[in-house]
Amino acid sequence: MDDKKIRALEVLDTYFPTFDGPTTLVSNYGKSMKKRNDMDVEVLVPEFKGYKDDPTFKVNRIKSVGAQENYRCALPFLNSKAKKIIGRKEEPFDIIHAHSPFLLGRYAIKKAKKYKIPSVITLHTCYHEEFDRLLKCKALRRFMMKFIMKSFNRADYVICVSDQTVDTLKGYGYKGKAYVIRNGTDLVYPENSLELIERVNEKENLKDEENVFLSVGRIVENKKLDLCLDALKVLKDKGVKFKYVIVGSGSWEDNLKKKVKDYEMEDYVIFTGKIMDRQLLAGYYLRSDLFLFPSTFDTASLAPIEASALKLPTLMTKGCSTAEIITDDQNGFLEIGDSNAWAEKILNIISDKQKLLEVKEKAHTEVYKTWDQVVDEMRKFYIFAIEDYNSKNKK
Repeated sequence: MDDKKIRALEVLDTYFPTFDGPTTLVSNYGKSMKKRNDMDVEVLVPEFKGYKDDPTFKVNRIKSVGAQENYRCALPFLNSKAKKIIGRKEEPFDIIHAHSPFLLGRYAIKKAKKYKIPSVITLHTCYHEEFDRLLKCKALRRFMMKFIMKSFNRADYVICVSDQTVDTLKGYGYKGKAYVIRNGTDLVYPENSLELIERVNEKENLKDEENVFLSVGRIVENKKLDLCLDALKVLKDKGVKFKYVIVGSGSWEDNLKKKVKDYEMEDYVIFTGKIMDRQLLAGYYLRSDLFLFPSTFDTASLAPIEASALKLPTLMTKGCSTAEIITDDQNGFLEIGDSNAWAEKILNIISDKQKLLEVKEKAHTEVYKTWDQVVDEMRKFYIFAIEDYNSKNKK
């Protein structure tokens, strides 16, 4: 089967213009798969009226309604479009891969069983923590956990994005086997790095700044960016000069801005808003000295991998799932989730410039991973899943 072209349907309960990790992943899966002669791919996602999709690969949009935080909720059972796509007879799909366990992902897994197509689902999010953040009603949180676990238990194969995520899923009650395939990035170290750095210097007035720290992603409470501000307040009070650049937007942004004001750190912290220009985003990574990632919520965040592509090492919280890719003081930095400990760690990092340069290089060689590499792993997994499924379901 190694030479066979595999037709994969990637399914997600949200998609652009809403921006998050799974959306980025599915988009890059599509781009990387479409470049190959041995794969073909389509995506099945909710509709978002007026949004124009990337024409690189086929994006199937189905009826949806608005949901929290600018997400969309797909309604596959309201018309036959999703069913026709999944069960088509002309050039049928070899495998269905759901990247979310909600209505559309669960529907796709159910229909895959009907049409005897192997189904895969990936755990990208710590749903228990997310439901705690979004849902006030305990009964509703319990219902949602039961709902999503039915999706994982009904799928033929389960993928996690880190070893710790496997433990998380088993903690939710999953009793089957889970496979680990880690995330990647589309960013590469650019030939025009100096030009991009200068662009950011001019945009944010950073030309003469020595210590520039960066965070990128959704600004929500469970990302724990408050920890960064608390730690940097300690450095500010010690007279350390720095700039902290926060790229992104979200429901916790006003709270962070209030804390910045309360700490009298307006001259130290820059909020850029969401940046969709990937070249400009690369410039922010290139210009920075240290990436700050305090979250213990993420299963395997894409942001530290993006940073490593641009030779920017990350400071993470010890024990978090994303930190599995980091060895402290070698290809990144780890510290307990305490603001004073983070302040001391940051001070030590910026005080040894030669060591920081060495860690930057190792971050690039040891943490950096491209989506092409990930998709190569995924294709091998698809071949295994298809052959295993067919051997178990011989008539």
